[in-house]
Amino acid sequence: MRRVDKEIKDIKTIESILQEADHCVIALSDNDSPYVVPMNFGFKDQNLYLHSSKEGRKIEILKVNNKVSFGVEIKTKLVKSERPCNWGMNYMSVIGEGYAHFIEDYKKKIEALDIIMSKYSNNESLTYFEYSKTALNKVALIKIEVTLLSGKISGYK
Repeated sequence: MRRVDKEIKDIKTIESILQEADHCVIALSDNDSPYVVPMNFGFKDQNLYLHSSKEGRKIEILKVNNKVSFGVEIKTKLVKSERPCNWGMNYMSVIGEGYAHFIEDYKKKIEALDIIMSKYSNNESLTYFEYSKTALNKVALIKIEVTLLSGKISGYK
């Protein structure tokens, strides 16, 4: 990281940013063409979990190239100045890289959905939700094994 003074080194802070972020953007590579897509997600034990339709461009790309990067940001605020070159942005962000794998095992699909649902229900004590077999068969669940994770903060202490 170029600005080490802005680097977040505390993993708990990075995890709290991931918990607070309402979505992530994943970046994929389709041959030599970049492709990004915003997604809902969950994060647990150095793994990012995504759910998706079983069809579409992102799914086809991941079948060929499972290397992904992702990013989230929270608390963004434009900082204005009288001088245009002094404008800036306050933010907290996390970026990462990893390898995506489709989850096929029924029980692991439920675990992944529970992680995602716990995030969005704002109640980490909820660990079990009910899903119909029909719904589980229609959804693709993706586990990204995170290999690189870093955080950055600007304008906040």
